[in-house]
Amino acid sequence: MLSEQLKAMQRVCFAAEPSETDLARLGSPERWLVYRELVRNRLQHVSGVALSRTKAAVGDDAFAAAFADWLAGGGPRTRYVREVPLELADHAIRIWAQAEPPWVAELARFEAAEWRVRHAPPIPPTTDEFAFDRRPHLKTALEVLRLAYPVHRAPTPGAGYDREPTLLGVYRDENHRPKAKVLNPLAADLLEAWKRSNETVTESVQRVAAAHRTDITPAFIEKLSTLIADFLSGHSARVP
Repeated sequence: MLSEQLKAMQRVCFAAEPSETDLARLGSPERWLVYRELVRNRLQHVSGVALSRTKAAVGDDAFAAAFADWLAGGGPRTRYVREVPLELADHAIRIWAQAEPPWVAELARFEAAEWRVRHAPPIPPTTDEFAFDRRPHLKTALEVLRLAYPVHRAPTPGAGYDREPTLLGVYRDENHRPKAKVLNPLAADLLEAWKRSNETVTESVQRVAAAHRTDITPAFIEKLSTLIADFLSGHSARVP
C-alpha cells in the first residue's frame, strides 16, 4: 500500500539507522541510502543557516547530535523546508537548556524568531489612515521576545553573555531582513496588544499606560508616535 511505502520512506530518511526491512521494501538499498544522506544533509544545512550563531555556540558535533535526535523522534511535520529550522529549534532548545550555557537556548529562540519574521507571509496592506479609534494594523511581521540575556548583541569572546533581562521587538524591515529593536516593558506590552488587535489603539494605550502607572504626557506621546510610525500601517496622520 502507498501509505506503508511512505512510512518506510520516512523511517529510512529519519531513523537513527534504517532497517533492512524498510530498505528491501523500497528496493535498491544503495540508492535509498544515498537519498537518505541527501535529505538529511539538506535539512541540516538549512537549519544551520537559520541557527548559525547557535550552531557556532554549541559546536558542530552538538548541533548535529540535536539534529539527529530530532530526526529520530519523527523528523519534520511540515512539508516546507523553510519551517524545518523552527521545528528543530523547538526540539533542540529543550536539549540545549540542559546541556549548554543558559544563554544558548535564548540565542536559539532569538534566531528562530528572526527566521520566522523573515519568512512570514506578507501582511495585507490597508488603505485606512491611522486613527486612535480603530484597531491597529501592523505593517510588518513582528514578534516580541522576553529574554534573560541580550543575545541580539555580539557575545563576549570566550564568555558569552552575562544575565541581563532584555525585551526585543523582532521585525522584518522594508528589505525583508530581520531586525531587532530594544523595548522597554511598556512598549513590549503595547506591541503585544497591537499584534492581538482586539481593541482600539486608544483602548490599548490607556490600558497599558494604566498598568504601568504611566501618565500620558507630551513626552509619552512623542515616544508613542515613534512606535506607531515604526510598526503600524496608515501612520501618516499626526498623533495628537
